[in-house]
Amino acid sequence: MDITIRRAGPADEAVCARLVYDAFKDVSERHGFTSGFATVEVARRVVRVFLGLDAMWSGAAEVDGRVVGSIFYDEGDPIHGVALVSVDPGTQRRGIGRRLMEAALARATNAAGVRLIQEAFNVHALGLYTSLGFEVKAPLARIVGHPGPVPPGVAVRTICREDVDECDRLYVRVQGWSRRVDPRDALGDFTGYAALRDGRIVACTYVLYAGVVAWAVAETDDDMMALLAGVRAAVRGPVGVNAPTGTAFFRRCLGLGFRVEKPLTLMARGGWRESRGSYLPSGIY
Repeated sequence: MDITIRRAGPADEAVCARLVYDAFKDVSERHGFTSGFATVEVARRVVRVFLGLDAMWSGAAEVDGRVVGSIFYDEGDPIHGVALVSVDPGTQRRGIGRRLMEAALARATNAAGVRLIQEAFNVHALGLYTSLGFEVKAPLARIVGHPGPVPPGVAVRTICREDVDECDRLYVRVQGWSRRVDPRDALGDFTGYAALRDGRIVACTYVLYAGVVAWAVAETDDDMMALLAGVRAAVRGPVGVNAPTGTAFFRRCLGLGFRVEKPLTLMARGGWRESRGSYLPSGIY
């Protein structure tokens, strides 16, 4: 089978959205889970954002002139991230996903490392990523719940572009690498939040659709919980996060009644350092 990989653009929005929806629905339902993309329109909103980001390389796989796969690869910060890999269910197991991944990883020459989040029940994806040099770094769980009220002594407010540098300094302290480009770009489409103690940012994140929290970083678990409490108050509903399962923070969330939706795995190729603080990965890393 002759597979051609090319750059995807705005004209591919509809077909890429359909691929994302169909692929994730197929693998989720085959394993008894609900897809993270409830409708094609939900997938299309995500694809539209990705296609509009200068920091995101978008690729399409064609067979006989038909788009049968897509990938979104975040290369804005020192650690690159694989955002979404989707292959039409009718053409899977034919090497299309591998070709998409190889095209993306060819762009990682100057990256400090590459990371991704995969759904742990998708064993075929686990095998593919492992064969391409990725290693499992942490088991995660997608959890949804209510963190409770913001504790005394903490203020939670929205953030703007002027806060990005301070948030990035916090990210570097906790994670070891800068992640400045991602929040800078995200604030054009989403709302960011920070928790402050004595006027100093001690936790930050931004929120996607329906209370879904992107990556979040904090000095301590208490600061992280305060941040999530502020987000919950702002969105007036439950919050959803990807939590490392081998942590006290995860157990604390379960004690508050958070519900586990699905298992995930954080994988990395190249640069890695354990967190020195509290960290919740996004759907990319």
